[in-house]
Amino acid sequence: MKAWLLPLIIGGAAVLVGAAFSWVPSFWWDEAATISAADRSVAALFELHTLRDAVHGLHNLLLHWWFSLVGISEFTARIPGAVALGGGAAAVTATGQILAGRRVALAAGILFMITPRVTWAATEARSYAFAIAGVAVLTLLLVAATTTGRARWWVPYALLVTVSTVMFVYSATVLLAHAVTVLVHKRDRVRFVVAAVVGLASAGPFVVLAASQVHQVSWIPPLDVTVVRTILVDQWFPQAPWAAALCGVIVAVGAVVAVRRGVTPGDRMLLWVAVPGFTVPMAVLLVGSLVSRNMYLDRYLSFTVPAMALLVGWALARIATRWWTMVVLFVALIVAVSPAYVAQRQPFGKAGGMDYSAAADRLIEVSEAGDCVAFEPDVSWAPTSPRAVMDARPDAVDGLDDVGLELSAVERTNLWSSDASPTELAERASTRCEVLWVIADRDRDTAWRLWHPNNVWWRFEPYRFTDTATYRELDAAGFEITGREPIHRLQLIRWEPAQTLVPTQTQ
Repeated sequence: MKAWLLPLIIGGAAVLVGAAFSWVPSFWWDEAATISAADRSVAALFELHTLRDAVHGLHNLLLHWWFSLVGISEFTARIPGAVALGGGAAAVTATGQILAGRRVALAAGILFMITPRVTWAATEARSYAFAIAGVAVLTLLLVAATTTGRARWWVPYALLVTVSTVMFVYSATVLLAHAVTVLVHKRDRVRFVVAAVVGLASAGPFVVLAASQVHQVSWIPPLDVTVVRTILVDQWFPQAPWAAALCGVIVAVGAVVAVRRGVTPGDRMLLWVAVPGFTVPMAVLLVGSLVSRNMYLDRYLSFTVPAMALLVGWALARIATRWWTMVVLFVALIVAVSPAYVAQRQPFGKAGGMDYSAAADRLIEVSEAGDCVAFEPDVSWAPTSPRAVMDARPDAVDGLDDVGLELSAVERTNLWSSDASPTELAERASTRCEVLWVIADRDRDTAWRLWHPNNVWWRFEPYRFTDTATYRELDAAGFEITGREPIHRLQLIRWEPAQTLVPTQTQ
């Protein structure tokens, strides 16, 4: 088999695994932010990111061009990430093959494609998939440069340092891990330093801009004891604790087996690539979070998955000396990760069970051209109003009269549009609307809360639409509710002008 064939096969399989049913989950708040930014002119996009969210600027620019070709949908927003992860899987496979042979390459590549953090990233229209793939390819370039001694590999390495840093700024911490690898390997130290410095210097203006916007992560709660579970499980195996435990056992047993049988120079190099590849970035973010504000969330370390996959893949290949033992181990791993994979691809599988896509789809089904639409701003569990439904799915309001809009996101140079006051909404509706659709929080009698991956509780407070100022103003303006339909977290409410009945006068 040619050397490039196995990485190609694993990469193609990873695209299929990641893309499968990725269109099923509803968009959620983070993805609405992506689409809100990407679905505007390049000039407006640059203006936005000079003020906020610069860390996602390159990803949003790429999606802007992509959306201009294919339009916006759950599939088109997520498929670029799945394709990028295919490249990451191929890079991990190639790295394992160069250092430790095809068995390790196969094990690491398959493990990478089924890791819950990777399959999650394939359904997320954010930059995490690109960050994972970028670091995987960057590691491959490092290995190619240090094992061949050819200077030409350091040129794309420097370029990718720049691109990876601009794509996701925390991925720059992997350079410290690579510095450990090069220091131990005792080759190409000067070339590495030059390539890393050139790459970081090229990304310097972006890093300065991102640092000026660091207040945007001030909402992240301080580290507490939950960080232990986050590191051991949620960082790489969200919703799959048994997979995390099984991988831990594989590494422990594989290490014992390797010590007894001996470790080859390729094995040593792989270990010095893999272990620093996830421990160093993790340590940097954790220490930074302890001495300053917290910058550590499980998904922020997504880019360390390639290093973890190399380590566990190496250990698995050392244990599974026969093909059937490798099959047994992978069947066990697939069973362990299956609940996470299925949960990620449910209609309301996103954080908090958000239902933006379902609300948008239903609005399209029941509304007619010329109807009015508005969004009740009072919601306890999200930073913005349900207007984020429109930001995620702008097609939902095509042909409708948005009487609830105050200022668009572009006009505000913001990710989010703003809602008019209930009084202004009612005044507009009274002169412009025969049918008004209002998307609001769903009624609930009792409060409840939901643990969010951001290490915070989402609080769903008691709510009744009939207690809101929006209801009172529309009611006073002569409108009445003619239909209500719960979606999941939201509800769709139909309003029409009340019919004034003129009594017949008797003679």
